[in-house]
Amino acid sequence: MSDLMDSAFKSISILYRKSHMWLNNSCAPHHLTAAQAVVILIVCDFDGLTQDEITKRLSLDKSVIAKTVTKLEETGFLVRSTNAKDKRTYDIRPTERSWAVYPFIKEQVSGCFAHMTQQMTQDERKEFQRLLRKAAEAAIAQED
Repeated sequence: MSDLMDSAFKSISILYRKSHMWLNNSCAPHHLTAAQAVVILIVCDFDGLTQDEITKRLSLDKSVIAKTVTKLEETGFLVRSTNAKDKRTYDIRPTERSWAVYPFIKEQVSGCFAHMTQQMTQDERKEFQRLLRKAAEAAIAQED
């Protein structure tokens, strides 16, 4: 059992590292890192979120998201404003610059998934995606 767990964690680590390397390389011409691209992706997916919602949806540390959002705001990809209902919260909205790069980022994320699943059949890809989502949801549920 230990070999299986070691193998699973090693595989997850490799997939994480490789996907970030692929995304970093492909987004470099837009002067974006993989982490920044993922934040743009989720903010555009929802046409804006609070900074806390981004943190929760990506399961990242608040300070990491704050630094990433600040950098994206400085470079014109996001706009941050104080939430009307809760002055301690920031609303994060995409700019035209984000909307312009959004389809490219989606394409690159799909490409990363295609790279990591290139030896799988279409059915295996769908099942793998379903299982990844299920594992991520279980991990997130543990945080609550």
